[in-house]
Amino acid sequence: MSVQPQRVFVTGGRGRLASLVADYFRAPAHAVTLFSRDAAPNFRSLEALLDPAALAEADAIFHLAWSTLPATSEQFPGSEAQHDLPYLEKLLAALAAAPNGRRVRLVFFSTGGAVYGDAPGRPSREDDPCRPIGAYGRAKLAAEQLIAERAARDGLSCVVLRISNPYGYPVPSNRAQGLIPHALRCSVTGQPLALWGDGTARKDFLYYTDFLSALEQVLAHELTGTFNLCAGESHAVGEVIGLVEREIGRPIALRPQPAPPWDVHDSRLDNAKLVAATGWRPQVALAEGIRRAAVGYAAH
Repeated sequence: MSVQPQRVFVTGGRGRLASLVADYFRAPAHAVTLFSRDAAPNFRSLEALLDPAALAEADAIFHLAWSTLPATSEQFPGSEAQHDLPYLEKLLAALAAAPNGRRVRLVFFSTGGAVYGDAPGRPSREDDPCRPIGAYGRAKLAAEQLIAERAARDGLSCVVLRISNPYGYPVPSNRAQGLIPHALRCSVTGQPLALWGDGTARKDFLYYTDFLSALEQVLAHELTGTFNLCAGESHAVGEVIGLVEREIGRPIALRPQPAPPWDVHDSRLDNAKLVAATGWRPQVALAEGIRRAAVGYAAH
């Protein structure tokens, strides 16, 4: 399916993932505008997005802005209720106030494993009960519920993407998220890698080019509802570390520590609904994705 050029707004614009999304969707395919909490030469403020005149300039909004990560959500309890959920409510109200002929499509970036909790003996599907075990997952689920309620009441065009773990792009060393980039960095530098638990926890890892191509299909097919955006297969943390060591050719010094109680041990996600709706399928297997990611680190 060909994708018609659209005017795409991306919130959370200073984040690395948002910048990847913006670069992927830029002209000539789309016109992209970045929004962040504070305005700057290359960013408009989030508050400006609530202006009807600003919304009139958009066809779709990728809403990535969020104040926490799973770890920081536990460190700063209530942050999402103070910042993220109130803003989302205002954004949904602004979208609902737009003329029916100019309804903007909202794509909300939720979380896969954290929303579901541990898998129910098989990969989690979109119609499974959500049992988040951490504050981050509970806050994202609250956001999903706000979106579902407002979309049903006001006829909004919204899609919620429950995303697994994109990888393959640089992540700051002080960011408390991203096993693969941190393992690559530690393998190259010799710094120890913090290992939560015994390495048997399972996660779904999605190479970033597959993640971006899925977003393109979400827009092209004008999806609404909730979809898992994931590789559809999970791997143990210990297996991932072994793949990184093999590619870099150096062992990783591990610093074992107890797994946080909020970290999902068995995260498995089913991508069949998104595949059926769009024809999209992930193209990069984990070993190949790690090989590609390792090329840049090995050159250092």
